[in-house]
Amino acid sequence: MYRTIHLVFAAAALIVAGLIPSVGHAQSGFALKGHYIVNSSSADDAREARQLPDADAFGLGVEYVLPLGIGVGVSGYTASSEEGQVENREFTILAEANYFFDIPLIPVSPYLGLHAGLGVLDQDNVSDPDLRLQDKNRSQLGYQLGVRVQLNELLGLDAQWRRMSTSADANQSSRLERNQVLLGVTLF
Repeated sequence: MYRTIHLVFAAAALIVAGLIPSVGHAQSGFALKGHYIVNSSSADDAREARQLPDADAFGLGVEYVLPLGIGVGVSGYTASSEEGQVENREFTILAEANYFFDIPLIPVSPYLGLHAGLGVLDQDNVSDPDLRLQDKNRSQLGYQLGVRVQLNELLGLDAQWRRMSTSADANQSSRLERNQVLLGVTLF
């Protein structure tokens, strides 16, 4: 009896593995990505720490995932926020490299990676137009951890946590460091 149950489970596993041969890992090849970015700092935290609040953002990018599970890509995002009498605008371009871990039989691929980026930050102070932002450039290095769920051969869903560090430029203050959470779609 137990032998029959084990054979049935083994046969079912082989059938399922044969039905989904390409979704046990992140799809390889060229992809377009779109994501919504949630930044960590709030306006209250920013006022207390005397730093600029980070706005949520939308981003677009391209990625090429090699069959070995290594993905390289470029993405950009823009953010804008109004807090009181101050309006902030940001544009950032990131280059990233990720390694996707293959988990057999399930369409989930955790990944980790590194990124480097350049950005421009602009600020208008409506109550005092002469008060301008001193540090307008954002050079950043960082790392990310994420998971991609491959729904089919053309569509993947991503969830990622990213640490943005401004340690790339000695002249930048630590007030620009932050964490981000990304939720996105990848089209192959």
